[in-house]
Amino acid sequence: MPHVVRPRYPRTTTDARKRPQRRRRGEIETLPSGALRVKVYAGVDPLSGKRHYLRETIPAGPKAEAEAEKVLVKFVNQVNESRNPRTRATVSQLLDRYMEFIDVDVTTRTRYEIAIRKHIKPLLGNLPIAKLNGETFDSFYKTLRTCRDHCGGRPSVDHRVKGEHECTDKCRVHKCDPLSPASIRKIHTCLSGALKTAIRCQWITVNPLDQAHPPKRPTPDPRPPSPEEATAIVNEAFKDLPWGMLVWLAMTTGARRGELSALRWDWLDLDNATLRIHTSIAQDGGKTWEKDTKTHQQRRITLDPETVGLLRAYRQHCETEARTVGVTLAKNGRVFSPEVDHST
Repeated sequence: MPHVVRPRYPRTTTDARKRPQRRRRGEIETLPSGALRVKVYAGVDPLSGKRHYLRETIPAGPKAEAEAEKVLVKFVNQVNESRNPRTRATVSQLLDRYMEFIDVDVTTRTRYEIAIRKHIKPLLGNLPIAKLNGETFDSFYKTLRTCRDHCGGRPSVDHRVKGEHECTDKCRVHKCDPLSPASIRKIHTCLSGALKTAIRCQWITVNPLDQAHPPKRPTPDPRPPSPEEATAIVNEAFKDLPWGMLVWLAMTTGARRGELSALRWDWLDLDNATLRIHTSIAQDGGKTWEKDTKTHQQRRITLDPETVGLLRAYRQHCETEARTVGVTLAKNGRVFSPEVDHST
């Protein structure tokens, strides 16, 4: 049975002669099943370059025609007021475009890529961004809070190999391992950035994340060692002087390990008992590089007399070691280095 297209504004022959013809905005099609499909032209898809339509199917029933008319009016108003989604792009396509142009440091990009590959695309990737809503994201976050393997809490077995095989004791009952609140928050940040990009590109007009309950920001819960534990750690670390000095500075200054790794001799002013933090060392696998601090701000730390005395002794130790092999410490060398001249 062919589709039947219902004209939006039926007119008599007399009306048609009296009034100039207007282009019809949208149509309602009767499908073979008896359902009605509303279709309104909404411009050209900026991603594919093809004509883009708003569509919705109304199940057959006594109120189907009235419901279809409401949907048609809603779609026409959205197009007139530029509130309609302009593309049929999926979440996967949006994320690919977002990662193409995002300007973040290497570690942040790596975290986003892992989140996209392991969690976002498997669960949301095939959904059109125009269909996203708060309920979609609430369900997504619930799945992650239940299990990082997206099992949904259903009983299952983690098999040692894929395919047919005889189970051994290595095939164990699956235990759900929820994703941490901090990890879910990072995934939320990635999605937020991607959807803001979609709004800037006018792919959508409303951010669906605004309708969701965002993951709670994890409450900081630092658990520093007790004075007795700190003493034991420092005493053990000072069996190797450079290692002990690094651990001591970490405890007394609160500097991050990447910041201490980046520390240079000319950033130490022992006469005025100050230490300047300028940069940090980042790491991805075996690769390291120097970058801004986490807060992108430099700062100056005042040192106590005991720390100044230890740093003077450590500096003298490093100079003595360098002289034994006929070199001198680089003026801007690293305070902590595997090289005798502290050049790296």
